[in-house]
Amino acid sequence: MSDINNIKTAGQPGLNSPRNAVNSRENRDGVKAEGVQAGAPHTDKVSLTDTATQLQSLQQTLADAPIVNNERVEALRAAVADGSYQVDATELAQNMINFESQLR
Repeated sequence: MSDINNIKTAGQPGLNSPRNAVNSRENRDGVKAEGVQAGAPHTDKVSLTDTATQLQSLQQTLADAPIVNNERVEALRAAVADGSYQVDATELAQNMINFESQLR
C-alpha cells in the first residue's frame, strides 16, 4: 500500500496557489466582485416575511398551550360519575369507521 505522502499535486490548478490568492474574492478572470471589499468581514442578514413572523408567533403560542384541556376532562369525569354522560352509539360507530378508513 502506498504512502499518502506520495500524492502528486503538480499540474492541478489551485492546489499549489498561494493562500492569499484564494482569499482575495476574485473570480477566475481576476476581477474583484462588486461590493466586496478584500479583508472586510462578511456578515449574513436574514429577514422574515410577515407571514413567517406570524407563523413563528403561532408556533410559540401552540407550544405554550397545554396539551390537555383540564376543564373538559373534569367536566367529563363529573358527568360519568353522576351518570349523566350519554354515549351516542351511532356517532361512536361512525367515528370508529372514519378512523379505520384513515389508517389505510
